Amino acid sequence: MITSIGFIGYGNMGSALAAGLHKNSPETPIYVQEPDTGKAKLAVKDCGAVVNQSEQEFCTASDIILVAVKPQLLQQVLKRYAPFTNGKKVISIAAGTPVSFFCELLATDQVIRFMPNIAARVGQALTGVSFGEKAAPEFRNEALYLAGSVGKTVELPESAMPAFTGLCGSGIAYVFSFIHALALGGTHEGIPYSTSLEVALGTLEGAVGLVREGTEHPVSLLSKVISPGGTTIQGIAALEEGGFTASVMDAVERAASRARELE
Repeated sequence: MITSIGFIGYGNMGSALAAGLHKNSPETPIYVQEPDTGKAKLAVKDCGAVVNQSEQEFCTASDIILVAVKPQLLQQVLKRYAPFTNGKKVISIAAGTPVSFFCELLATDQVIRFMPNIAARVGQALTGVSFGEKAAPEFRNEALYLAGSVGKTVELPESAMPAFTGLCGSGIAYVFSFIHALALGGTHEGIPYSTSLEVALGTLEGAVGLVREGTEHPVSLLSKVISPGGTTIQGIAALEEGGFTASVMDAVERAASRARELE
């Protein structure tokens, strides 16, 4: 159970985490600092948040502070809160920003990093969680509860966060691209795009269901769909001629590399 929590920023990720927590624990007080008036009003509507207090009031009221600010704005924004954060419990969802940054700037050793993805909006995110070395056991449990309110969690050492960003945080975008490409293929062959999109989604859901069943490796399932001289092998050949496997691996590598650069 979380006593109270304050969100600095109410964008896509901040709002998704706040809404997920409010759904699971409607009694938990939520405080939001958001300069955008429209987003601030949404915070009140979505989860009954108290919005835009003074920095001191906000830090005093919030047992946990969640930082949902773009990485390039962190220094500018957080310096206003730093006088009031000594020893506070802090969670960051800022990509490419290590635990040590928050420990030093906010004068606390109670820091945990999250890397969710946009599926948090529908409660189906897989959130990477990295604990600061001195994060207290109670705080770790609270953080896992919060991350679990928008899907599933995986605990990772901080050194693995860039790789997780490339695979999951950014990786969901590759899946969107693949779904769209499948739908375009169906449209090219005469099926209206809206119908092709539904077929693509159903195909993806079925594939995920089979892999999640856990009894067979993806390559084993692939071999069951491919018949000698059949239709599927022609499609697989076309993908590999375009460098499909290498391109996906390269996408993960490049996103992870960029995350490391940011750190």
